[in-house]
Amino acid sequence: MNLKLQIQKQNYDELAAKYAEVEKIATNLLKEEFSRTGIAIMQLPSRIKSWESVEAKFMKKPDRYSKVEELTDLLGLRVICYFLSQVDEAAEAVKRIFDCDLEHSEDKRHSLPPEAFGYLSLHIQCSLKKDMGFPEELTELSFEIQLRTILQHAWAEIEHDLGYKTVLEIPRNVRREFARIAGLLEIADNTFENIKNSIGEYETETLQRIHNDTADQMSLDMLTLNAFMKYSNAMQNLYCDMTQLTGGTMMPVGAEGYLSILEELGIKTLGDLHALVNEEHDHVLQLLQHALQFSDLEEITSNAALFYLFRARMVWGDYSRKEITEIYYRATEDRKKAESNTKIVIGLRKELLNVKEKVFRNGI
Repeated sequence: MNLKLQIQKQNYDELAAKYAEVEKIATNLLKEEFSRTGIAIMQLPSRIKSWESVEAKFMKKPDRYSKVEELTDLLGLRVICYFLSQVDEAAEAVKRIFDCDLEHSEDKRHSLPPEAFGYLSLHIQCSLKKDMGFPEELTELSFEIQLRTILQHAWAEIEHDLGYKTVLEIPRNVRREFARIAGLLEIADNTFENIKNSIGEYETETLQRIHNDTADQMSLDMLTLNAFMKYSNAMQNLYCDMTQLTGGTMMPVGAEGYLSILEELGIKTLGDLHALVNEEHDHVLQLLQHALQFSDLEEITSNAALFYLFRARMVWGDYSRKEITEIYYRATEDRKKAESNTKIVIGLRKELLNVKEKVFRNGI
């Protein structure tokens, strides 16, 4: 190693130690900002360029680089997002928490000719903000943040791994293959974004229809069930009455685990579920009142409403003992548990229906 490179190696070692501190700070700032703003990312990898890579850059481009300090990508961080729109959202977050040199940043998504397909990524030159209390020697260091989707990342990593750095190094037919794959991945990225938007529109429409009581014909699925449990007036009234009995609170939880149970009752639409809530509302309260004789239930989950709705239909429904056992078995796939639940239902039938008959006879 010549004297010039030896000097640069010493400079590199000193800078690498400082960049390690910047790497930790920048990573934590990004994680905190993404968490605060609800931006979901897949990965946030980072790396400090090795001396071997720096030396190779000096050798390859001696007219452009002669000092370590001239390298703007000595530290690089990558924000890998799930969807195209998240790349722009994450980029705005980057601009909020760092000083960004947009003049020397590059949006490769727009620099690529419209008739070509290839590497797509957003590169932003950053440094730590000087007014955040960091040491001056750290705020003077520039680093690069690359933002891309999973598919863009996959293409870039594979292309890099195969060793094809520029289109001049590979045959035309291979370049065409790379372009075709890049085009397919770009289409896939756009399709995933459209699917995400469609799901968002479906969710908004579902919530609006549930709120307006016009969702009866909507099929019951994971999304519509959870939305119904959260926004249906009928469910809210049931929650209110249940918590009045317990004197506690209702804790909302996901209800998707009850889809198979509701299916066993023939509940296929939100209209079916709405009818079930209306028909069994008072029975649920009777079952809960009965349960309170044996335990103190203060905080209960929203799924308790589904549990008692199902049990109420078993108790007051026109099912034989065998039918009850089979329904519970298909719902739980546990024969012993099904038989135990059947025994409880039959016991409740005898106890609660007899009470009902006595009240009726006494005219109360």
